Amino acid sequence: MSNFILYIVTDSNRKHFEIGFSTDIMTTVMKLQKFNSLIFNQRPSLNRIIYTEAFPSLEAAKKKIDELQHFTAMQIERLIRKSNPNWNNLFPQPHRDFAKRGASYAA
Repeated sequence: MSNFILYIVTDSNRKHFEIGFSTDIMTTVMKLQKFNSLIFNQRPSLNRIIYTEAFPSLEAAKKKIDELQHFTAMQIERLIRKSNPNWNNLFPQPHRDFAKRGASYAA
């Protein structure tokens, strides 16, 4: 029996929300990171999972998603702040080290 995980994703400005569910949250995190790094468009970069909730069945997860779709932005924010008051990314991206370039100055 697999768990269905409901998640809420937001952008870095916390203005846009997207609600979805997954059976494998780590795969979903990787897809979100890959999708946002490959596509440059006018859509906000939804890359921070800030809320998760597990359900035992698909029906229960879909029912909760339908309920959340009717919430106002303030109600969604209130729900998030109950479990994640600082809006931390629950699945942070691995830190990438960029090669430092040496500075060269003209003599």
